[in-house]
Amino acid sequence: MASITDLVRLKVCSVDEMRRFDEEAVKRFGLSHELLMEDAGSAIFNVALREIGLHGKSFCVVAGTGNNGGDALVAARRLYAAGASVKVYVVGDVSRFTEPARKNFELVKAMDIPIRVILSDEDVKRFVEEARECDALIVGVIGIGLRGEVTGVRRSVIEAVNSMGKTVISVDIPSGIGGDDGRVYGVAVKSTYTVSFGLPKYGNILYPGYHYCGKLYISYLSYPPQLLNSDSIRAELNYPTPPPERVKWGHKGTFGKFLAIAGARYYYGAPYYVAYSFLKAGGGYSRLATPKSIAPFIAARNSEIVFIPLEETDEGTMAYRNLETILRVVDEFNVDVVAIGSGASLNPETQELIRRLVEGIDRPIIIDGDGITAISKDPNVVKKRKAPTIITPHLGEFSRLTQLSTQQIVEDPVAILRKTCIELNSYITLKGAHTLVCRPDGYIYINMTGNPGMAKAGMGDVLTGTIAAMYGIGYGDVGDATRIGVLVHGLAGDLAARDVGEDGVTPDDVVEYLPKALKILREEPWRVIEEYFPKII
Repeated sequence: MASITDLVRLKVCSVDEMRRFDEEAVKRFGLSHELLMEDAGSAIFNVALREIGLHGKSFCVVAGTGNNGGDALVAARRLYAAGASVKVYVVGDVSRFTEPARKNFELVKAMDIPIRVILSDEDVKRFVEEARECDALIVGVIGIGLRGEVTGVRRSVIEAVNSMGKTVISVDIPSGIGGDDGRVYGVAVKSTYTVSFGLPKYGNILYPGYHYCGKLYISYLSYPPQLLNSDSIRAELNYPTPPPERVKWGHKGTFGKFLAIAGARYYYGAPYYVAYSFLKAGGGYSRLATPKSIAPFIAARNSEIVFIPLEETDEGTMAYRNLETILRVVDEFNVDVVAIGSGASLNPETQELIRRLVEGIDRPIIIDGDGITAISKDPNVVKKRKAPTIITPHLGEFSRLTQLSTQQIVEDPVAILRKTCIELNSYITLKGAHTLVCRPDGYIYINMTGNPGMAKAGMGDVLTGTIAAMYGIGYGDVGDATRIGVLVHGLAGDLAARDVGEDGVTPDDVVEYLPKALKILREEPWRVIEEYFPKII
């Protein structure tokens, strides 16, 4: 019997990779563009049948003149043949149809399906008046070949579609969404459903594109599995791997010995969340090295953590003279994994301590918060490390790490993340909506759990402790521990949001729901697939 990971690993591709699949499908496997277009239109038809129904229903099919529009025209034929009422609206000059799309346009005409051509604002107004009577719209105006801002009549049509409040099925990707970055190029179709072909593109999965897709379906069409599972595709959705068995005879050391180096005067929450979330996510032994003046306050809140009080600077931050003490603790207690930087401050002496610890600790290390600022000043301390390094930046911290503006990163997040991981020989989680987790070899996992209620201070500290716990409980591969930590952290946040509402989710809530998230991952991992992954048709 196939394991869950055999069944659900779903790769994600770029626009260029999808185009390459098309070419190879035709040249190597003998498929035709016409056949693939027929498959695509039939997939749209099947979703319309499943989600809307056909009996007594009317559809307005809005098609551009490219292959995306051709897919929509196939759907129009199938819907009409099955007994639905159909009207077709072509956006643009019909003389500019691609050849496969032109053939389907001729077939639609031959079937006497009503056709309108939209070339002007007056045509758009007529379309709005007529489309108000339909039950649903199928929109294939612009596909993954989008170039630049949407303007002119295409923009007017998309705005009109959005203004109607109708059920909308988008063809491959919502018109106006960038296929590689998920950005809205001026305006984009707000879809109820989207059917993506072959594989989901980055724009289908990254926000805000994912939001504009609505419920996402994937149809493999007639693409051979050799193409869709090719090793050349270097990204996939973050699939759930159940944790290793928690052995009955294990002791606290069996499930990971963790050291968090964190905190400063006035930063009590960050060290607490890092150290405690490790325990709540299943870790065995949590030590916290933190300035001695704040240790009693954290201890009053949590008695399970073992404290290593550190000497302080005048500002109440970790002093450089703690260097040898910390390195000795790592060795003497045979620490398995170390986290450094949460709430550590930007004090220059502390920042230098962090850099020297990153350089000197020979265990897997997770760098977060102010630790990322420290290594941004000298990335070589990371490059020289022999043991695995995990870095967990949000967009602003990643900007400091790469010396690129946040706008540059947003415009090409996948490529920039991949390049940075390879250069730093590190695992990096680029935190945000659908966090990206990248390995040192450039392979990327896109996480699907989490919600906007988690956009609060302290959440990243909980993530750091959760990743450490995944390594401690037996995910022996650091990459698996990192991506599963991200998945579990997001799932705990979602469970909390269902009970308390997104607005009120706090890091404390996420910490408390970590055990339940682990229980689901251990006993019912298929629930993650059903709830978060696109539906395959």
